[in-house]
Order: sequence, then structure tokens, then C-alpha cells
Amino acid sequence: MRLRKLLICTEPRNEIEAGLKRMYIKRVQEMFKKTLNMESIFNIFDEVFHGLSQASVVSENLYSFYESLLTITSYYQHSQAGRGNLVAKLLEELGTSDKMEFEFALMKLPQWLGQNIKFEESVLTKQKFDIVNKSNDTLAFCELKMKVYSGCTAGRVELMEKFNKFTKLIIGNQSFRNCIKSAGIRNVFLIGGILFDIQGEPATSQKDEDWSICYNGLLKGKDDIIKTLKDKNIQHKIDEEKLPEKAFLIEFVIDGIKVSIIAVYGNEVIKSLFVGRQKYDIEHFKKQLEEMLYDDLWLAQIITVSERAVLDQNFKKNKNLNNYVISILKNNDILSEVKKFQSNRDNKTLEEVTDRVIEMIKQCDKNLLDISPTPAEIIIKMSGENYNIRDYVADIIQFLSCKVVVNVLQLEIFANDRK
Repeated sequence: MRLRKLLICTEPRNEIEAGLKRMYIKRVQEMFKKTLNMESIFNIFDEVFHGLSQASVVSENLYSFYESLLTITSYYQHSQAGRGNLVAKLLEELGTSDKMEFEFALMKLPQWLGQNIKFEESVLTKQKFDIVNKSNDTLAFCELKMKVYSGCTAGRVELMEKFNKFTKLIIGNQSFRNCIKSAGIRNVFLIGGILFDIQGEPATSQKDEDWSICYNGLLKGKDDIIKTLKDKNIQHKIDEEKLPEKAFLIEFVIDGIKVSIIAVYGNEVIKSLFVGRQKYDIEHFKKQLEEMLYDDLWLAQIITVSERAVLDQNFKKNKNLNNYVISILKNNDILSEVKKFQSNRDNKTLEEVTDRVIEMIKQCDKNLLDISPTPAEIIIKMSGENYNIRDYVADIIQFLSCKVVVNVLQLEIFANDRK
């Protein structure tokens, strides 16, 4: 069994982690709440449409898993608050700028530049960019991919299509150009950036080209932009000298505004984004990012999907609305064991507590361990990891060693019992 890296059980080291911890706690609490009862978000029409009714015909076990999967992931995917905060804050620290914003809607550009005009809404103006940065007389729009395979061909085509639409907009829309020029902007960069290769090292053009199916999407997008420039009779330069940190550069000037469209990799992404005002390189970013990667959310989703399915199976097979989470929360003796791990978080204590908890659960619900394998065991074993019921219970114990999670879940159980 593994000691998981759970931020909800860790003292945050800085403001970024403190904010992230608050968001993780909220999400873990809400997901674990859904393991405590079989209250469904699906009506009869949903059950037919999503195939739940058919799943129950095929197998009740399949239904239990599929219903749990839909319920947990439905909540999680709709809970979007703060998703970009971590990477955004880390990126902001890599350099200095006049202004920087993330997930930026192009329609907001006039207000962002301190102007009172409004763009006419169109396909070309209704775009969003991952990052926009203003530095002196330069405006940089950046679309980021974390790794060379992120989004694959479609992702690269979509990225370059945004740049193509921007190109059409700045060429054909005088008011858009006036907005940029009135803000003192003379240079615009459109940056397609890829940070890491498949091994997590700084990406290079060669590593990207090795994933030819993705790289081809980038080249197709480049050709589309060149076609747009030719169709509009715009003089332009193309630099296709392949360097480790650059695939190509397209430059043109329109109404005194120099536009540079560039596909870059690794550290060159940061260098281009901050337009010469970079403070730290990509290795610094990688180190900061790795220190803030936690197991909370991916593992909580797997565990809660599994526990909700176990709850459903136990009820249908044994008429007992119980699972491992409920068994622990409703038994003070078992909770006392969990608290022993809470005060001494090491592998030896976790193993000892897990074995005692399993034995105590057997006494409370002798049929629970017969519901095997749990969905979590099946899913995690697919990764090649040796994962059994002891590992599963150990993971649940680690989540329930977080006091604020347990407090909320106990209140939820109390409310359920009163219904």
C-alpha cells in the first residue's frame, strides 16, 4: 500500500497551496457525500437515454458501476471553479509584465486595454486564448499545450485556427486595429507553445515531430495561415529554420502593427510570452509544478465511484445500505483507529491501522468483503499496479483522516438518518 500525497491532509506551504487546498477539500467532501446514500440525479428519462436501464439488463453490477461513474463525474465536471488557478499563478511568477490574464475572451480586449468601445460580436471576435500578456508596446496571445501529445492533431488544428481567425480579424477590421494602436501596441505575438515532451522534459521541435500525427496538425494550421495571407495579398516572411525550441515563425505588418506567429517549445515558450522579461526558466516551472502535484482528485474520483457502486451492490444483494466509508464513519471504534493514523502518518501505522479496520468491518458487515473486486481494484490494477482490498481500504482511511472531511460526512449521515 502507498502513502498518498493528499493536499487535504497537508499543511500548505504558500498561498497557492492554501487556495488549492480549500478547493480540493470542497470537491472531496462533495464527492464522498455521494457515497453515503443512493439518491439519484437521474429520472426515468435520463435512465433510458444514458443507457442505465439497459446496463441493468446486462448486469446489476455493471449498472452499479455505470450509475456511480455518471453520478460522480457529472458533479466533478460541472464543478469548474478555480481549475486554472494553480498553473496560472505559477506562470505569472516566471516573469514580469504590465498586465496578464488567463482564459481571456477577445471581446474583453478594449476594456482590458482601458477603452470604452465594444467589438461587434462575430466568429472572429468570439475567441478565447489561454493567456494574454501586455508588456510595454507588445501584446502576446498564447495557446499552451502541456505535452507534445496534448490534444493531438485536433488540438493543434484548433490552436492554429485561432491564430488564423486572429489574422483575418486584424487584417480586415479597422476598429480592431485602432483599439490595439490606441493602446500604444505596435507588436502582436501569437504564440503556440508546447511545454514538455512525453517524459516530462522540456519539449523540443524534434520530440514534437516524433509524434508526427500531432505535429502534422501544426503544419496544416501553418499552411492555412499562409494561404490567408496570400489570399489577402499581405506581404509576409516565413522562417522555417528548425531549431530545438522553434518550429516556424510567420511575420507580417498591417497598419503599422507587426504580427508574429510562432510555434515554440520548452523554455522558448516562457521567453516569448514575457517578451524578454523572463525571470525563471522552464526547469524552475517544472520543479514548482511537480511539488504541487497531489493525489487528491484523481484518487477521490476512483474511490467514490467505487464506494457508491459497492453501496448499491450491497443493498441489492444483502439489503444492507452500507459500504466501507459508512462502516468507518458510523463506528466510533473504527474511527479511533483512523485517528491513530491521523496523528502518525507513516507506512507502518497505515498498515497496522488498515488491518485492524478490515477486521472490525468484518465484524460489523460480514458480507461487505464478499463484494469483490471493487471497481477501484479493477481500475487501478489496469495501470499495472498491484492493488487489492487492503490498498483500497488504506486509501479510504487516508481520505477519512482529514478532520474537515469527516466532520462534513458525519453531518450528512446524521441528516440522512433523520429522513
